[in-house]
Amino acid sequence: MLELNIRGQAIGRFVLFCLLMLVTLQLHAGVYKWVDDKGRVHFSDRPVDGQSTQINIRQKSVDEASPGPEDRKSKMQRMLDVYQEERAERKEAKQKQQAERKQRKQNCVRAKDRYNSHLRASGIYDLNKDGERQYLSETQRARHMKRLKSEIARWCN
Repeated sequence: MLELNIRGQAIGRFVLFCLLMLVTLQLHAGVYKWVDDKGRVHFSDRPVDGQSTQINIRQKSVDEASPGPEDRKSKMQRMLDVYQEERAERKEAKQKQQAERKQRKQNCVRAKDRYNSHLRASGIYDLNKDGERQYLSETQRARHMKRLKSEIARWCN
């Protein structure tokens, strides 16, 4: 009697195992896609007519599983570090650009002041090696004023 009971349990387990296998086979059934006459896309687990195409669904393997909290934390920290570096670079570039603009503006003001003072001056001179004044001739003065105008154009645009 005990022997029949053990056999019955074994047969019951075998039947249960077979049923579970059938259920898992149904879970791995294919997915089919087709388009109806109105242009709508449909999906099903069974093919419809000859229009259906089977779609392969890729499942994640254990290696592709979502990262753990530590992996996400380190990835987030790396992203934050990159963003912070980019912000610092943009800030530095902006400060450099502002400094260049300020320098250009100062150079523009100096060039205009120099031009205006030389325009009003009765004579323009250079110092020679001995420190003595050498006044510019009219042609030299015209070239000098032209050079000053080009300096204004260079810094004030």
